[in-house]
Amino acid sequence: MRARRVTAALLLGAVLTAPALAAVPAAAALAAVPAAAALAAVPAAAALAAVPAAAALADDPVRFEAESLAVVNATAPVGAQADCCGVSWSGGRQLWFRSARAGDSVTLTLPSVPAGQYDLGAVLTRAGDYGTLRFAVDGVAVGQLFDGYAGTVQRTGAVPLGSASLATGTHRLTVTVTGRSASSTGFFAGLDTVTLRRVGPLAAVTTTPYETVGETPTRGASTRVYDPSVGESTTWYYNDHTLVRHQQTGVWHLFGITHAEPGAPQDEKVFGHATAPSPTGPWTKRPAALVANPGAGEQWIWAPHVVHHNGVYYMFYAAGNPDYARYRMHLATSTDLFTWTRSSANPLFTDGWEARDPMVTRVGDRWVMYYTATSSPSGGNHVVAYRTSTDLLSWSARAIAYTSPHVGQAGGQTESPFVVRRGEWWYLFVCCDGTDYGAAYRRTAVYRSRDPLRFDGAEKVAVLDAHAAEVVVDGSTWYLSHAGWGQGGLWLAPLTWSTQVVARGYTVSTGFLRADIRTWPNARIAALAVDPAGAGNYRPALDSSHRGTGPYLAVGRFDVTDRAGAPARVDVSADGSRINLVGIPFGDEPVTADWLLTVAPRWSGPGLQSDITWSVNGWPTAAVWEVAFNVDGASPAVGDATVEARPTGDVTGMPRWTMSTGDGLSVVAVHRWGSAWRGDNTWYDAGHAMAAWQPLWRAGGLSWGPGQYPGGTWRLVASGLRRDVAFADAAHAAVNAVP
Repeated sequence: MRARRVTAALLLGAVLTAPALAAVPAAAALAAVPAAAALAAVPAAAALAAVPAAAALADDPVRFEAESLAVVNATAPVGAQADCCGVSWSGGRQLWFRSARAGDSVTLTLPSVPAGQYDLGAVLTRAGDYGTLRFAVDGVAVGQLFDGYAGTVQRTGAVPLGSASLATGTHRLTVTVTGRSASSTGFFAGLDTVTLRRVGPLAAVTTTPYETVGETPTRGASTRVYDPSVGESTTWYYNDHTLVRHQQTGVWHLFGITHAEPGAPQDEKVFGHATAPSPTGPWTKRPAALVANPGAGEQWIWAPHVVHHNGVYYMFYAAGNPDYARYRMHLATSTDLFTWTRSSANPLFTDGWEARDPMVTRVGDRWVMYYTATSSPSGGNHVVAYRTSTDLLSWSARAIAYTSPHVGQAGGQTESPFVVRRGEWWYLFVCCDGTDYGAAYRRTAVYRSRDPLRFDGAEKVAVLDAHAAEVVVDGSTWYLSHAGWGQGGLWLAPLTWSTQVVARGYTVSTGFLRADIRTWPNARIAALAVDPAGAGNYRPALDSSHRGTGPYLAVGRFDVTDRAGAPARVDVSADGSRINLVGIPFGDEPVTADWLLTVAPRWSGPGLQSDITWSVNGWPTAAVWEVAFNVDGASPAVGDATVEARPTGDVTGMPRWTMSTGDGLSVVAVHRWGSAWRGDNTWYDAGHAMAAWQPLWRAGGLSWGPGQYPGGTWRLVASGLRRDVAFADAAHAAVNAVP
């Protein structure tokens, strides 16, 4: 449609590159006018500079003189300021808001426009005593921060304010001063014009809050039931262990790593053995069950686990050696739980880094062995790997049940995996939850999934105080065990199950998309499904196969150290098309984020827009290595305009867009250029079709000072074609168009 002239001068489209901003001098006109008098200076029914909006064609931009908009309320003086300071504003005036502090706001009435989805823009003023602004429509945020500071008084070009779905009738635009840059001497704000451009029909959005309930485990009081130091001249410990009941006699047997304190993992060469009439004891110490045999490839042995099958007890354990990339998984068998014979099939397989801590259980018609490893034998993400078998001797190639976002070597965050079933759900217990291994040593996280072979993206339903935990079931009684270096032996605690809330969020849907926006316990887009045709025949677009989609921090090192927690407040627009997650915390860092998600039926395809703003409220605990927005694709490949399928790794800077693609689908994250305060890097994870957009990315980290930072605008859109580059380029142009 050809644009029709509806004002004396339409705004020129220009992409904001977020330069520093400027201020009208404090001594300018109206500097001493009381708030009430300043409010009176803006007539409630002032004539609009534009022709009536209803007369405009549906897709024409409509411009309003900001100083002519009716003021609903204000917390500081507001008025119409005439041209000054070498600047000429449209109509010879601007709306001048003389805020004195962060938190001041002014609310204006937007005259009625035809119903539809609108992009909002404005021409504003920058000067040396101007503050940082955030905009909201009808009480819910739109768009990004605007920094009003500049060394000289300046009239901006067209600035994008965000997007909103507007029904017929008047609406309210609120301008809030959120703070100021370090160089600014004040908190003033100036608006020259406001522009609305309709980009699609009124969004028909269904937004429904939800709570997911499920069984969650709780650990009761812990009691020490066995002290391996008894009969020894020094203090001894138990670490990774297993408890099994003899099928005929009913006697319980305990096997585990044992050694004199302090912990000496490369000298752990003995599996201790004890027996008792019940898991709670009393336990009787027995001769060692197994001693490392260097001739069998065992320089040390770790983490026994025992299962019973057809009258035979199978003990699986890790045989360690200095080649940490090729740990050996070994097997010994017994018929009485006292005498053990190594299998001639050893090693059952080799894996690394330090592939160990096996746990075996029956799933359907096969056995599954879970164990801790890393994404590659030389290191990488900590994972819970698994292999399957029908005979407990021959094992399949490895697959991954769970991938920790944390990287390194050794066990890290995936030690001692243990999987149990309750009803339709499977629960993965895994240690050690956290980035500080010392603090995390006694933190066992519990995840639940309907699929015992897939815990990526599963809800974390509990964190329990235990190390090397085993779930022990004696009839109808459940226990959680605990042991480790410096822990004084084996401990048991009652494990009870109760129905509680495990997740909260919103389901947002149109014919084009359905999103699971999780707000508790962690903020993220848990899933996004799309139908480019708009008929509600959704296909997976984003998932939580690794990190999920949302913001994260890396403090003190690369990789996720601080996930997005639950927001302090959630604002939802009346029509459900905007959800603003306000005050999202990140671990123990003095950092929060506001994350605005806006849905619309058409933005060059079904669209979900993401705007992130960061607030640093004190100095982080260490140098900041990454500040990022992660997009977790559900398709086979991830790439950009240059490379269709990027290998895992870093690419300097930010591209126009990234694309997760497969047969019959392209899911594109297009970037509004300059919407983030910097744009250092993009990290691709080929295994999860994932791209992490990183405004801040620096080896060794940076000192991220207190302040507010625009974190970037991305629009998530989809096409029904594979590798649809033309569509991605059109979507990029659309998100960068300015009203």
